[in-house]
Amino acid sequence: MTIAYERIAADLHAIWGDMAFAMLRKRLRDVHAELATLTRDDLVKIVQLLRERTLPAVIGEEGAEAKATQYLAWVDDAA
Repeated sequence: MTIAYERIAADLHAIWGDMAFAMLRKRLRDVHAELATLTRDDLVKIVQLLRERTLPAVIGEEGAEAKATQYLAWVDDAA
């Protein structure tokens, strides 16, 4: 799952810059997960939070939905 997490982090970095890593750490805490033991369910919850709370502010609702769909595909590919 770390591969999917790293891809998501890299994509978010392109949008938010260095703030992306702080946001992802916050989302990890929100779902009570740790990067070392990240599960598919944890990543799905993180993507949901990104779609609902983080991404719409910058790329709008449609953009957030598109990114979430892309991220979930990466999660599925890593499973």
